[in-house]
Amino acid sequence: MEVLQLTGHFQKWNLDAYYQNSIGDGFIFCAYSFPEGFFNSEKINGYNTNDILDNSLFDLQFFAKKEAKNISKGKLSTYDFHPAANNDDGTQTNTWIEGLIKRGIKYQIEMLGLKNVIIPNYYENNNIDQFYGIIKMINHWLKSNRIDGVRYFMTVPLTYHTLIDENKIDKLLYELTDMNISFDGYYIVCESKPDNMQKVSTDFKYLINLYTVLSVLKKQKFVTIYSYANWDAAVFLSLTDIDYISIGTYENLRNFSIKRFTVNEDGGPSKGFYFSEKVLNFIKSPLLDLVRLKKGIDLIKNENNIFSDVILSEGYPWSNQKPEVHKNYLLAVSRLLKEIAEISDLETRRNFMLNKINNAIDTYTELERMGIYFTPESKNYHLDTWKSFLLAGK
Repeated sequence: MEVLQLTGHFQKWNLDAYYQNSIGDGFIFCAYSFPEGFFNSEKINGYNTNDILDNSLFDLQFFAKKEAKNISKGKLSTYDFHPAANNDDGTQTNTWIEGLIKRGIKYQIEMLGLKNVIIPNYYENNNIDQFYGIIKMINHWLKSNRIDGVRYFMTVPLTYHTLIDENKIDKLLYELTDMNISFDGYYIVCESKPDNMQKVSTDFKYLINLYTVLSVLKKQKFVTIYSYANWDAAVFLSLTDIDYISIGTYENLRNFSIKRFTVNEDGGPSKGFYFSEKVLNFIKSPLLDLVRLKKGIDLIKNENNIFSDVILSEGYPWSNQKPEVHKNYLLAVSRLLKEIAEISDLETRRNFMLNKINNAIDTYTELERMGIYFTPESKNYHLDTWKSFLLAGK
């Protein structure tokens, strides 16, 4: 299992984390944040561009189709083959976008020199048969246009309404595992829609069906790339092998939302959150003063994490714009994922994660015993669901 940093516009943080702090195994760059021509320079933030590309994938993010024209932010329209830059020529949607997808594939190979290609695809919540249609069209084209030494990963954006519908998931897997499939694997993107004031979903159907998708594809010998992953990726990894998992700094790189590609949105102000491996959750930074006052810092402190040491120091000027705040998360979660993946036996792996969850529940209990109560997004709203989910298959 490899950990890839899903990279947004603060790419220096990601590059420094990889080259200086050995966090992750590579990158997934996003077209939304990086314009066409970004990789033309010899170096990026002081690092060799060719070396960066040798360890990267590129997500062209065709998710919104022609609705991507609705947003003024981002760099999608700088790619002349992107739906955001192209007028529908009046043909059927799939015929129009098929040509753009082929150009996107060629761009990654010919212009970026990538050996691992993410085939862009769109988000479809209404006409799922149309979505299957484009997969079949590109698969047919790929059979006679493959290039030796290049691996191809079809993008599968799973809408929330698909994820919670067992029948839709069964049909999806039937199509994706057809014997005639030419793809080497799938680039899985999930719309999880956590409840208000929560950062990860506790919907049992979401947990079960996403696990089913990841495990069935893996059993069918496809390479699986789980992108826009949150730290709940640890739960899925404790039940099935996953080849690549992304980690991200900001919320929009950990929770996929189609709105980011169709509507101009601004993020709200925040002083940031502290990710604690001890409670497997984010703690709102202003609450750390309470934890310190009650002498509970050691209960939430990440071990052997230089970024955690810095941002938990008394008087630290908290801000969501500081790299160490995000590197604390990247380091803690990448280590957890690696630790889980190193356990080859899945039953042992599941028990390892259950132990982590039980310890986190006990830590929350101890914090409350000390008079430390968190606001909703930092409370234990998720651990009992995770525990029930992991125990359900025993």
